Amino acid sequence: MYRYRTLRRSLVTLLWIGVSLFYLFPYTWMVMTGFRNPIDTLTMPPRFIFQPNLEGFRYIFTTTGFQHYLVNSIIVTVSATVLIIATAAPAAYALTHLKTRGRAFLLVILVARMVPGVAVVIPFYLVAAKLGQLDTYHVLILIFTAFNLPFAIWLLRSFFREIHPELREAAIMDGCSELRVFGRIMLPLAAGGLVATGVFVFIAAWNEFLFALVLTNSQAPTAPIAILGFRTEYGTQWGAIGAAALLISTPVIVFAIVMQKYLVRGLTMGSIR
Repeated sequence: MYRYRTLRRSLVTLLWIGVSLFYLFPYTWMVMTGFRNPIDTLTMPPRFIFQPNLEGFRYIFTTTGFQHYLVNSIIVTVSATVLIIATAAPAAYALTHLKTRGRAFLLVILVARMVPGVAVVIPFYLVAAKLGQLDTYHVLILIFTAFNLPFAIWLLRSFFREIHPELREAAIMDGCSELRVFGRIMLPLAAGGLVATGVFVFIAAWNEFLFALVLTNSQAPTAPIAILGFRTEYGTQWGAIGAAALLISTPVIVFAIVMQKYLVRGLTMGSIR
């Protein structure tokens, strides 16, 4: 019996190792591409042992000005995330704990979330051109906010539902205003949910490609757009692509790791307290 359990545990461990290697291989290959010579990337069979170098990073920072794209991504993504959370939190609270006719509104925001971006990118372009907002931070921030706000409201609503309504009722009976209940009681209890939602929204805005491609040109393009310029008349700059992809994906990976902890905490915080 003991041998059977040991064998089963070993097989399960090997299975999970195999699955992990399968899913981590593309990221590993990307990291290797960023640190090796292009000739090593194109060698067949693939070369896994090589002399690492930083030529790809030097190229993107000294030749292409990749830092400009990174700064644009940070400005647009952080601004959109803050705006989304600041708008979605009171909306989700009102739809959950206040006696409002919110079912129709919930259906509307759900439908809005289901509309694909490619279906509205041309109207957005025409409106932005008419208002003189093409190639600006403002248009990207507003569009990222509009597209991610329905998801944030739905997600935050699930976190606010975990908080017992008796807490709000007791605070109201003690003389607290609705605004004070929201700011002093509900927001601290839903802090984990706010962080988890913020991480989801940050990842979605950080990876947005279509709207940034269509609505920007030279002043406000984000980091994913920069990779398009690494195909030159001299060929594809594989080292630069790997380096840029590594720099773009690192914040997403960090936020994904943080998200796991706060997501579980947010789901259980209302019942624990």
